[in-house]
Amino acid sequence: MILSPFTPLFFPSKKSDGIESRYIQTFAPSDEILIELIGGTSESWICQVMSEPGHSPLFQVQFNTWDITSTVRLRFAVLNLSPGLYSVNLNGHISSIFKVTDDSLELERTTLIQFSMNSNRHRQDAVFFIDGMQRFFDFRVPGGFKDSNWTFAVEGEQFVTDQSDIVQLYGLESTQKKFTLGNSEGCPIWFAEMLNRILCCSYVYFDGERYARKENSAPEATILQENVNSFVFTQNLQRVINIDPELTLRHQVIMRRIDNTNYRLTTNNINRLIK
Repeated sequence: MILSPFTPLFFPSKKSDGIESRYIQTFAPSDEILIELIGGTSESWICQVMSEPGHSPLFQVQFNTWDITSTVRLRFAVLNLSPGLYSVNLNGHISSIFKVTDDSLELERTTLIQFSMNSNRHRQDAVFFIDGMQRFFDFRVPGGFKDSNWTFAVEGEQFVTDQSDIVQLYGLESTQKKFTLGNSEGCPIWFAEMLNRILCCSYVYFDGERYARKENSAPEATILQENVNSFVFTQNLQRVINIDPELTLRHQVIMRRIDNTNYRLTTNNINRLIK
């Protein structure tokens, strides 16, 4: 059985050299932490949510199941946690400690990335449509878009007359933005690995706005301090505006849902504060 690499929690396999990052992964109470396990129909794993510090067990996670094939089964669960410090024990493998907070000032310095695929055919290590219903993963990260990291471009064609006048035949403008991943403390390297993986998905939303990777760009690291495993990354993105607005509206409904009657509040065109 494998844990989907799109699950927004980190399970360290070994201790790395250098000083660990001080940043603690953060979620909001409205975020949905989707855990997916893919394996045989007869396999079973035990998953517990633990209170930190102290590794005190709180409850055992009850997985839903969906058969992908006659021999392969998806086990999945969504964690909605109240404010506190937690870790997840998955068959003896313990995740890095993460935090759930309702502090609006702290959440203002983060960005919620939500992502999905247009079908289950692209990957064998994740399921995005379960029994016909599309699911989005939630991954909250420190950072956001800075005004100083906008660049502008245009694609077009011009005609120059015999009098040296310029006639614009057509033109299409675009705006590229650099997303800054990490705050003044930086963040662990696996955040960039996860972002790079997420940007391979068909649909990626940053605080409710759809973006795509610009060409083949990947996260670029800035080292804050030697021998400290904490970095700030930048990633070139371009907003997706004109492709199927109706589909984007359907996605907004899926991503904003907390339960059958309540929805997350969203704001438009707000740049995240980076400190």
